[in-house]
Amino acid sequence: MTRRNSYRNQPRRERPPVNLKPAIITASIATVVMLCLAMFTDGAENAPAWTQFLGRFHPALLHLPIGFYAVLALLEYLDSLKSGPRIGKACEIVLKYTAYVSAVAAILGILLAMPGGYNEDLLDRHRWLGSLAAIFAFWLIVLRSWARSKSRGGFSKPYHGALAATLVLLVVVGHDGGTLTHGSGYLTKHLPTPIKAIFGMETSDGAEPMATIEEADIYQDFIHPIFEETCFQCHGPDKSKGDLRLDSFELAMQGGELGDTIVPGDIDASELIYRLHLDIDDDERMPPEGKPQPTEGQIAILEWWIQEGAADSGLVGEFDVPNDIKLAMTAQLGKPGETMIAGDEPEAPAIPLAPWEEIASTVASLESEPNITVLKLAIDSPAIRIKGPFGDNKFNDDALAKLGPVANNIVELEIGFSDVTDAGLSAMADMPNLEKLYLQKTGITDEGLAQLSKFKKLRYLNLYGTEISDDGLDHLLELNNLKSLYLWETGVSKDAALEFQTRKSSASGIDALKAEIEALQAQIDQSEVLVDTGVEIN
Repeated sequence: MTRRNSYRNQPRRERPPVNLKPAIITASIATVVMLCLAMFTDGAENAPAWTQFLGRFHPALLHLPIGFYAVLALLEYLDSLKSGPRIGKACEIVLKYTAYVSAVAAILGILLAMPGGYNEDLLDRHRWLGSLAAIFAFWLIVLRSWARSKSRGGFSKPYHGALAATLVLLVVVGHDGGTLTHGSGYLTKHLPTPIKAIFGMETSDGAEPMATIEEADIYQDFIHPIFEETCFQCHGPDKSKGDLRLDSFELAMQGGELGDTIVPGDIDASELIYRLHLDIDDDERMPPEGKPQPTEGQIAILEWWIQEGAADSGLVGEFDVPNDIKLAMTAQLGKPGETMIAGDEPEAPAIPLAPWEEIASTVASLESEPNITVLKLAIDSPAIRIKGPFGDNKFNDDALAKLGPVANNIVELEIGFSDVTDAGLSAMADMPNLEKLYLQKTGITDEGLAQLSKFKKLRYLNLYGTEISDDGLDHLLELNNLKSLYLWETGVSKDAALEFQTRKSSASGIDALKAEIEALQAQIDQSEVLVDTGVEIN
């Protein structure tokens, strides 16, 4: 008898039955724990501080179960193929780790949500669905063990169906989490208009474009969009940190826990403005680091709006709006063709801007740098704005040195909160058309200011939070076009600032113009004729 026949005649060994009891006990305990946590932490606003410390690890860990589920789905698909590899053991290991990390992420999420501050209905749904997603992972272990006791490989309707349903649930949980963090419509905001139309979503195609900036509404076209862009993630309909909501005028004026978020007519007493000017890494900074930050122009608009009484409506043409605020409003509306205020004469650049075709390749190279952002000021203009991003990849002296090839085209240089130093300013190329320079919270000192005299067209300079002193102002006297200078939290004294303002006014001929106006007024007074008929006129 051959060896093959001897094997064939041997009795077939029965597969030992799978002991499902440990898996069922573990899944049951996980179910009870998760449900109790989700139930009894609801509305626990006065949670101890340690819960928030642990809860803040939730955003860092929540991607782990998503990744594990994705790997599990791929492995299970390969394992279920008839001609596929036999990787059941790998599937089992990945599923167990999926259950563990899902439970940890869900528990941390529950702790994070304890103080509230979010849309309650959405938060409740996210809490319960997230808990169910973690619970299902443990019961998937039970289902898989049971399915493999029936068949070592292949497709199992109960197990694979439950896995598919859990993946769908995970998508819903992730969408709700994104909405809580980033606000409603975060995933659909930039959908193409035809797709929005198919699903009946709101599109902006029907909006009537305004003919001029004078027809724009102060609140609806400027203030509300600024809040929506930079504040709604934390203070909108889905999340209201500090009991503050800015998604409507009425709610914004109610303020938050402190009640003085916006004080009409007083920007110094308005908590909103105070927090906007804090250091980017300050715990009380608003918006915090990592969130979309308002531009200097947007902050200026908010300050002007509050100082003027924080109106809830009204056209721009009905207000006495300073030119620099109008320029910021024009940029906010994206209407670059209207940056010139009525009555102003266009000023030719000191050196003509290079055509876009000549700098396009250089701009593309700069945009590949992790700490340089290049923006066109207008679609049909080669003028550009350079920005330094927030975060770890800060703009620095090396990045400043790389701007030489496009120096003539730089009109705005927004590099505040960066690692730029005096040495960087000393080595930077001439920028003959530079009009706005943002250096707030940098390492610039009086020595660095000496390098700014070459920027003859500079009209806006922000030195907030730098180490400059009274002596540094002498270097700015040569900037004949300078109109706005911000010196908050610097070493410049009030007396020195007033003296600088007086000297600049004198140098620009304002005193002579005022004297001329006074002389003309005196001449008018002398030319007036008094006519008295003795008859009282009502």
